[in-house]
Amino acid sequence: MLNFLPLVFEDELFVSIISRYKNMCGMISKHAFERDLFDGWEGRKSVWLPQNLSAVVSNLPPNSKITVEELIQNHTMYPYYTAFLSNEKSNTIFDCMGIKSGKSNESMVGLGGSKVKPSNILRYCPLCFQIDLERYGESCWRRLPQIPGAIYCPIHEVLYKDSNVLITESRNAYICADEDVCNYELAEDVYPTNFKELNLRYMENASYLLFHNQNRIELSFIIQFYIDRLREKQIASNIGSLYIDGLLEAFMQYYPSDYLELMQSEVNLEQKANWLRLFVRSNNKNRSPLRHLLFLQFLNVDVQTLFNTDNVIGKRSITINRSPLFSIEERRKSWLKLIEENPGANRSQLKEISKGLHTWICAHDWNWYDEVTPKVTKRKSRIGTVDWEKRDEEYLQLARQAVQTILKAEGKPIRITPRSIRYAVGIKRSFHHPKLVKTGQYLKEVTEDIQSYRIRKIRWAIDEMIKNGQRLTVYKVQLYAGFGEGNKEIKREIERLLEKEGRYL
Repeated sequence: MLNFLPLVFEDELFVSIISRYKNMCGMISKHAFERDLFDGWEGRKSVWLPQNLSAVVSNLPPNSKITVEELIQNHTMYPYYTAFLSNEKSNTIFDCMGIKSGKSNESMVGLGGSKVKPSNILRYCPLCFQIDLERYGESCWRRLPQIPGAIYCPIHEVLYKDSNVLITESRNAYICADEDVCNYELAEDVYPTNFKELNLRYMENASYLLFHNQNRIELSFIIQFYIDRLREKQIASNIGSLYIDGLLEAFMQYYPSDYLELMQSEVNLEQKANWLRLFVRSNNKNRSPLRHLLFLQFLNVDVQTLFNTDNVIGKRSITINRSPLFSIEERRKSWLKLIEENPGANRSQLKEISKGLHTWICAHDWNWYDEVTPKVTKRKSRIGTVDWEKRDEEYLQLARQAVQTILKAEGKPIRITPRSIRYAVGIKRSFHHPKLVKTGQYLKEVTEDIQSYRIRKIRWAIDEMIKNGQRLTVYKVQLYAGFGEGNKEIKREIERLLEKEGRYL
């Protein structure tokens, strides 16, 4: 049993609470600590969605008022990761967090197969950290900075920072948020102003999920809600059919591509099954809360509005019962008379002469119409044919010129892809015709792989920072190039390039 419990901070992660307790009571043995805390069985260890919390509550001091629900709702990432799941699934995860469950809660919320991953390093706000030290003499790990996509602190509007603590170290070594792993030096903000505006709006909605939302709604309801809002923006038809190309265009106009890359939600327009196309489809696949919040923000809808909505329409099914105003015999006589008065006229010409009669007879008596109405007996010969070899050579030259234009363009580098080449040339669908063999082969050869593109962006960032007289560090180059903070592979590549050019500081 625990003899005492440290003062619990608002929004403090459960792992932070027990880390501070371990530090205060001076326990050295991690295994002895876990036996006391979890009755000898901690289960699957997770910083975000821990288990066996009922054992922890039973071992708290007798006067403690903390419950399992209090820990789950206010000190774990449960409210965020289950916000868009059904009641049934959310309740299952809630129960598994309270007991000795052999299931993986992170897999159940979809973290295992998701493209959107939480940071592998614990993060913090330097100003929150400074204020904690001044007021209480210590600080803690809070939930809000750990949300995927959290770039700015919504309280102080400064950049969150990476600590020196890996997630694995936190849950295994119980490391506290102190001056050994954190500091209150502000990170230099190198992001464009609109990034900050977009992210603070995102954090406002994410905060609601953590601190206020207790409702759970079915995914089908959410999709119908999205269709209603898209209909209002005229990106869906009256019956709810989505204008996918219009949606992609509007979404990419709202969010800069570099910002979407930071938010692990880059939209590849060349990919027929990109995440945005699939996001608004009715299927049971897990969707990241981050992408729900991005989509709601694009719709200019607060997340609170979604959870407080009672009725949705979604797709409409329209049934029209047509009842003829004329008798079939009358209409047949009129149509036969029209054919007789216009000998040699084809179907299109007869339609132009009497559109109303043509529409009626096709709708109510098609088989008879098809039998008696003259058909085109001779098709017009096609005027000219395309010389595909000649066009292939022309397009190949245009593609080569476009690549040079992209490479020489000022500003942040653009990745060389079939789409960017096509846009630079100004030709759309015909550019990908299968008969353009040489052009197609050139597009495959010249398409820039993601690693080469990243290196080019890093080199551009280094050159620009040198021109502007800025001090070169791995962190600053990473932000200037627009990669964010958490990608270790990018950090290693920047270090390599700086060392290679003798500019590493």
